[in-house]
Amino acid sequence: MKKRIRKMLLKKYAVVVLVGTLTILLLYFMDWMFGYGITNINTLFPFTITTQAEKILIITLAASLLIPDLIHWITGRQPGRERER
Repeated sequence: MKKRIRKMLLKKYAVVVLVGTLTILLLYFMDWMFGYGITNINTLFPFTITTQAEKILIITLAASLLIPDLIHWITGRQPGRERER
């Protein structure tokens, strides 16, 4: 059971990294395609997360994604899935 849970979590985060990478590449490609240049994203990035509320929201969302998965990784089981056996 532990191996299956860990394999599932690795697949989940591999997909998250893949989708994030493709999204960033799409941003750079669209900027290049519309003539803004490759460095436009680097110029605009410091203005994306400016307020304290946005930073707290990002930390909260990241924690709500990572903490339960970390617990499942360590214990090797997911609550509520015992009836599937």
